[in-house]
Amino acid sequence: MGTWSTAGFGNDEALDWLAELQEADDALAFIQETLASGSTEGTVAAAEVLALLAGQGSADVHPDAVDWCAGKAAPPTALRHAAADALQAILDDPDADGHDTWAELGEDDEDYLAWLANLKSLQARLRN
Repeated sequence: MGTWSTAGFGNDEALDWLAELQEADDALAFIQETLASGSTEGTVAAAEVLALLAGQGSADVHPDAVDWCAGKAAPPTALRHAAADALQAILDDPDADGHDTWAELGEDDEDYLAWLANLKSLQARLRN
């Protein structure tokens, strides 16, 4: 996996997911499938998109995600909360695919702590 930052779209898999979202016939169904899949990078990317759609985007979200979300309706609250719950499952399992990559750095590593903080911030934005 090519990872270059702790941001939600700071890796190749998340950007690939965004490209698939842009081609999806039913974006919300695609997001729901992603949340159910358990893929850490996909889940984080989906959560970032849901936060953007709800007007709770962060400053470091990929500009292509911002462009795609522009003018689209806010997602259902239940879907935002499902994404927050999916993020909690990732936070709770340091052996989860994706989380394990960051956890290998060690629990005191500043990049790992920044990644965890990003997920917690995203989770809070989804619950607003």
